[in-house]
Amino acid sequence: MTLRPRVAILNGVQHLRSRLITVRSVFIGLVFALGIVVLTPYNDFVVNNSFLIGSYFPPIIAIGMMGIVLLINGPLHKYKPTWALRPGELAVIMAMALVSCSIPSQGLLRQLMGFPVAAIYHAGQNPAYAPILRDMNLSPSLFAATQPNDPAVVDFYNRSPPGTPIPWVAWVRPIFMWGLFALFFVASMLALACLIRHQWTVNERLAFPIVQLQSLLIAPPKPGRALNDIFRAKGFWIALALVFITQSSAAMYRYFPANVPLIPFRYDLSTAFSDEPWNTLPGFLKANTIFFTLLGISYFTQTRASFSLWATAVGVALLRWKIDPTRSFLPEAAYVDQQLGAAFAFAGGVIYIGRHHWMMIARSLVGKTRPTDPVGLFVSYRTAAIVFLVCVVAMIAWLVVAGCQPWVAIVIVMMILLAHLVTARVVAETGLAFIRVKFDVNSALMTLPASALTPRDGFFYGIGHYGYMQAARESPLVYAMHGMNTIDNAADADQSKKRVVPLLSTTLGITFIACVIASLWCYYSYAVPIDAESSNSVLNIFGLQHWPQTFLVDFPSHIHRGFYPDRAYSVWTQIGIGIGITIALQVLTLRYAAWPLTPVGFLMSTSWYVQMAWFSIFIGWLCKVLILRFGGATLYTNLKPVFIGLIFGEAMATGFWLIVTLLLASAGEQFFVVRFLPQ
Repeated sequence: MTLRPRVAILNGVQHLRSRLITVRSVFIGLVFALGIVVLTPYNDFVVNNSFLIGSYFPPIIAIGMMGIVLLINGPLHKYKPTWALRPGELAVIMAMALVSCSIPSQGLLRQLMGFPVAAIYHAGQNPAYAPILRDMNLSPSLFAATQPNDPAVVDFYNRSPPGTPIPWVAWVRPIFMWGLFALFFVASMLALACLIRHQWTVNERLAFPIVQLQSLLIAPPKPGRALNDIFRAKGFWIALALVFITQSSAAMYRYFPANVPLIPFRYDLSTAFSDEPWNTLPGFLKANTIFFTLLGISYFTQTRASFSLWATAVGVALLRWKIDPTRSFLPEAAYVDQQLGAAFAFAGGVIYIGRHHWMMIARSLVGKTRPTDPVGLFVSYRTAAIVFLVCVVAMIAWLVVAGCQPWVAIVIVMMILLAHLVTARVVAETGLAFIRVKFDVNSALMTLPASALTPRDGFFYGIGHYGYMQAARESPLVYAMHGMNTIDNAADADQSKKRVVPLLSTTLGITFIACVIASLWCYYSYAVPIDAESSNSVLNIFGLQHWPQTFLVDFPSHIHRGFYPDRAYSVWTQIGIGIGITIALQVLTLRYAAWPLTPVGFLMSTSWYVQMAWFSIFIGWLCKVLILRFGGATLYTNLKPVFIGLIFGEAMATGFWLIVTLLLASAGEQFFVVRFLPQ
């Protein structure tokens, strides 16, 4: 008589444990995601604050999930364990918040919000460009206005006069048109995540260091405990406190320079290397900063991958300095072309290594699956492949209908996909949270005869380049993969996983609309950042001024005139060098387990992001090597909480001073923007 109710209760708890998508997980995840996308435009562009997102381990995610785990779930686990959010629910909340991070800033809307007005505005500023834009004969539905003096354009760049309403109606049609392409793009990214996830996580067993951290963050505590092992470790809290104090000293020094000492966490040897020939040594070698997030993540990265990142960056820089100390032989653009070639070869290596998996997907697409073939965990491979192909064709068709030549449209879409695929692979291998892989295909296009392209081709290439290739800095592909892998780690297989992708898709749609509204309010309400130290002439100066000038004005203008700027080197030779070196490194890596340098190192060696991060990665790599050498796997495992504490200490410092800045800015008080992470 007494056993049946008890069994029923236990079965009910087990049922709750297995469920991922519940009313409360969806509600909390949606509120979290909406908070991110609504606040980001004001924080990033109006206040000019530290980026709310800015990386693949965003401070806002670390702070928000830590708050849920400690302040809500901790007490529930202790006093009402049946009410506590289960790991699967926490993973769903995190996944919803993660995919929303691809919307408001460098993932999409930092660029997209300028599309309907940027070209029109620049035509008003540059009389020579106006007839070129007019001759392109672009559809008026792509723009919020067709004249530079229209209030929809002028007020966007200079704020609306007091009492003037925001021209919402003018934006409905262009947002729908550009949003349609964005919809196909985001859907293709979600489908691609479903297609490649098994190959990278199961077949190749890539490290996914950031997913490891996310999974440890939401791990359940032992029965009767409020917190899991990470949050109960003293080393975690000691490391967190030390980093928080160290980082906060920099912020306090800005406000009280006479009373607060500045605790240094960088080195600067510029003075020591001021004489020839050392004065031409690359600046990032002479001075660099410790970023504790990158240091901590390196502890969870395979040592060969982290060694490749910092050692290749340093080695290539020293080699360039030795051969060409004044950089008079090859300009910086040549090394960008080498990186483009390296990216092509790197992507080819990814495709080659996973060739059996791609063949399995092809079989599933035509209904020829084998009994031993894996089954898609979140979406069937057949469905994901169909969605991906339909979206790719739709993006190409959108560009062709808009006026692109078909072959140019294909190149644009392929480069967008490659940029995000390569970025996702680098992050999966290395955990490099701050990354942008350059895909400057325009340098290769400018080697073609002038008659091969039209100014309209150049215009839409510019949209694809700065709008979507550079959006790989905060790619929906990476966030979606991280969210799916975190869910997979947190919960046993169950049918509710099939509803994860529709949930993430719905989240992206809702947050996109909310962020468009929030962004338009910011642009029409503020002319320049309210940060007194900012010299920017408009909000979001890269998205509205620099990138449109380069890609929407200069490139189509070169095509119109029929000639391109001269280059003192062969573009295709440099691309070939990048391809050759990367293939050689790929072959050595696959054939010899002891070979220390992987292709990812050369791919990222000239990247600004790795140049900023190399010293932090070096310290993390060195710590891991020494700990494993002298303490073994046991000490390595025992010290994990310490390095996680370093990461969360920097996130807490970033979040705390970000909030302080926002509060002071909202109150109209003087504030100082303090940034702890590269951006």
